[in-house]
Amino acid sequence: MVIMNGKEIEQPPSTSPDDIEPGRLRVFGVCHIVFGGLGLMNVVGGVAMQFFQRLWTFTPPNGPDKLQEIQNEMYRDLTAYTWVTITMSLIVGVLILRAGIALTKRRQSSLRLSNIYVLSSLIAKIVSVVLFLVVAMPVIEEAVTAMLEESSAALPGWVGGLQVFIAVIGVISFLFSTIYPLCALLMLNKPQVREYLARHGR
Repeated sequence: MVIMNGKEIEQPPSTSPDDIEPGRLRVFGVCHIVFGGLGLMNVVGGVAMQFFQRLWTFTPPNGPDKLQEIQNEMYRDLTAYTWVTITMSLIVGVLILRAGIALTKRRQSSLRLSNIYVLSSLIAKIVSVVLFLVVAMPVIEEAVTAMLEESSAALPGWVGGLQVFIAVIGVISFLFSTIYPLCALLMLNKPQVREYLARHGR
């Protein structure tokens, strides 16, 4: 604001490249908030599924049949794995949501918060893949094999390759899930973003 002839005249906004807000700040800020909200919704859904799963499990008056018993045992064996993944999703969801809000408000801490989210997300994804391959996959494979054997049907040929198929799906899912965090890491750590936040960050 400049005072001229006793009147306050507002200065036009600076057109210097250093003073122009990088559009990626707002874009990734909104994306962080959207993905964070969706992630927390999935966490709520996962917790609800764990609690309602017992209510949905039907037990006949004379006790569960063999197939139902195998399925119930699989769910019990996967309980710890499921709660670990839910907890990691909750932590990552809170971190990305917090970073998104900071980015949209152009906080000086927004880049640091976003990088913390990226690092936590990548670590959580690696841990999830390892747990899936080491803990969940053997349980699922054992349950599927047991149910097929109980049905007195000849085991189809694909059962032998089930482990490989599940492992491939897990690795492909991991690779796709790392695209957004890596894009955020690369795009938000550009010099112009750092310089803008250093000058104009709140």
